[in-house]
Amino acid sequence: MAARPRGGDTPQRCPACRAPLLIQWVGHTAALKATVNVPPADEARPYPAAAAASTPHDLVWCLPRPRHGPLRLRWTTGRHPPDCPHQHLLTHHCPTTTLF
Repeated sequence: MAARPRGGDTPQRCPACRAPLLIQWVGHTAALKATVNVPPADEARPYPAAAAASTPHDLVWCLPRPRHGPLRLRWTTGRHPPDCPHQHLLTHHCPTTTLF
């Protein structure tokens, strides 16, 4: 069986609002396609603030920024450390609404 293409190694742009996005499959057995805004590397995004802003239908993703290699999102769970130093992101919701 061929491996699923990972994709999402480089940020893309939202076609509607042009926000920089990271789109990638997260997980190995039952993966989800995550689409998140890519903030500047120096912008603080603590886990408690992201968890408070999330809805029951959103997941909070952890984004470590390795010195070498591509960006890779990680799952967060209820046991995620609240003082995790990485950025924590929510799913991209485009502010632009188009009827047609």
